[in-house]
Amino acid sequence: MPFPHDLLLPILRWATFGLLALTGGLVLVGTVLQYRKDRQNRHRIACYQAWETQLTDYLFKRGFEHESFGPVPWADRWLFRDFLARYQSTIAGQEFELLRELYLSMGLHASLPQRLKDRDPNVRAQAAKEISVFRLDEPAEHAPPPVTERPWRWKPGIRMEGYLEQVLPLLDDPVPFVAHTAAQALTHSRSLRFAAPVLAWVMREELYQRERLLRVLEGFGPDLLPWMKENLESPNQNPEPWILYALLVGSHRHRESLPRLLWLLDVPSVDLRASVLKALIILADPEVYPRVLSLAASPAWEIRAQVARALGVLGGPSAVPDLLPLMTDPVYEVRRNAAQSLVDLGHSGVSALSWLAEDPASDRFARDMARERLEWADERGHL
Repeated sequence: MPFPHDLLLPILRWATFGLLALTGGLVLVGTVLQYRKDRQNRHRIACYQAWETQLTDYLFKRGFEHESFGPVPWADRWLFRDFLARYQSTIAGQEFELLRELYLSMGLHASLPQRLKDRDPNVRAQAAKEISVFRLDEPAEHAPPPVTERPWRWKPGIRMEGYLEQVLPLLDDPVPFVAHTAAQALTHSRSLRFAAPVLAWVMREELYQRERLLRVLEGFGPDLLPWMKENLESPNQNPEPWILYALLVGSHRHRESLPRLLWLLDVPSVDLRASVLKALIILADPEVYPRVLSLAASPAWEIRAQVARALGVLGGPSAVPDLLPLMTDPVYEVRRNAAQSLVDLGHSGVSALSWLAEDPASDRFARDMARERLEWADERGHL
């Protein structure tokens, strides 16, 4: 049956009207949403301006001795929470305790359990950060204040209980920055009962990521090192956690762990030995020089490269004769580190490099590296 041509024009007309109505509706909805967003922004800016003046008086002009911060409408408490979050990591001392008291007196912590499970990863991360910064990690009452009653006063220095355990599941969060924030919150508590799960989280990361995550483990402080020494399995069976141990010894400059580092040098793991040598460079104890020199002939170039760095730091000018053989190493990184160590030794090291650069009978690789380092040092005014 052929399509009636007399219906084509009405159909096109109604389709056009429908399209115009849809377009107008979308424009109207967009206008309403933009108006609401602008109104919320204006309200947020007005609140922030008022609260900044009140917070300055409260913290720095001893306003807390005369009156409270002032009422905050219940509907604006989420906004006030975000306002305090801007200052939570920039204020310390008595002012921080007052800021913490203000945070607790408003009952903002009462929503933390729900926010830790929120679908928005930014909300979960912010909740974990608040638990860390405001130290909600030691025994105290933590029931939310009644909405209808005057907000409570909280004594400075009192901590909360039970929140850090709720942060633990976030270590398995699928969003990386949420898990990272949760790990920081747990290490910030300096409680070694969280050392095992945080260390397990670090070990689940790729090898190249672990040195970057070392800063997270540093939050536990040097007390983590004895805990690792007692709780890690044998380095012969699993050397990877001991790599973190060696790097932490260096970052904390924990000289009490030097005997353990020397013991770890006997473990047949290239990565572990290289990490131990990095820590020995930082500790800079000249008594370990002979032990480090014994690794100069290691078949692994990663170890020889670290030895080339360590000899100059540990031996001083007397290390020049031991560094010269490393200048002929077949691996570029080893030659570069040996040449840099000689430059760092000053006159004696530079004289040795100059001799290599000018001696036609010297090794070609050593001669080229010596010239390169001398040019590098001259450009930077080290000569």
